[in-house]
Amino acid sequence: MKKQYLEKEEKYQVEVNILKGKLEEKDKLLRFQDSTKILDDILSSQRSPAIKYDLGFHETIEGESSSQTEARNSNEKS
Repeated sequence: MKKQYLEKEEKYQVEVNILKGKLEEKDKLLRFQDSTKILDDILSSQRSPAIKYDLGFHETIEGESSSQTEARNSNEKS
């Protein structure tokens, strides 16, 4: 009887270890998905590098080169 009890206990212990492994895998996947969502939110909230307003730059006209912008800005100042 004691031998049967030990065999069942060992069987259940193996099953518990398998279930713990599956749980850890699911936990890793959930953390990865959460981290990915947080990173996506952070990246989507970033300003575009083309937007330089409030950084001491004047607005640029689309298709205008930086030298044209500098020339236009210097003409506006004088």
